[in-house]
Amino acid sequence: MRQIMTRLAEDHARLTQVLNMLDGLLDRFHEGVEPDYELMNELLEYMDSYADIVHHPTEDLIFQRMLEKASERREVFEVLMRQHAGLSQVTKRFRESIEGILNEEVLLREDVEANGRELVATNRAHLLLEDTEAFPIAMQTLTDADWKEIADAAPASEDPVFGTPDPQRFKALYKELHAQSNP
Repeated sequence: MRQIMTRLAEDHARLTQVLNMLDGLLDRFHEGVEPDYELMNELLEYMDSYADIVHHPTEDLIFQRMLEKASERREVFEVLMRQHAGLSQVTKRFRESIEGILNEEVLLREDVEANGRELVATNRAHLLLEDTEAFPIAMQTLTDADWKEIADAAPASEDPVFGTPDPQRFKALYKELHAQSNP
């Protein structure tokens, strides 16, 4: 497998882990238990800082190249590129809900939870479309030269949680990940 595709597959596994964690926090919220808002905030910060700045732009390079090659499945790549912008908005909407709670604004729990569930569901559907349709098509279509150009143009930032750690910025997230790996 191409190195860039290996990295994207690892990113997807990590994003799934983060989404599972967020789902668990939303379950607690639904049950009336106050979840760890600091952890929720850090999960959203991770999604903003890595997914939107490194991961999605890397995928967009692949998708754009596929569109240039006039793939017979153009609509898949067009949809995914549009979804990247939409995912940022869904994340922002939920983040504003969490910040509202932290700032003691009056918000309906159902609305906050709905924003969080939308974030999780939208991201999961997006990852599934990439993994089951877009990536296999790209692996079959793109040439060695295409992959080299994509790799050269891709953002080179390290994953701030699962790569080169930034434990000050993601203190609650590191604590939770450590607790999950050492039960």
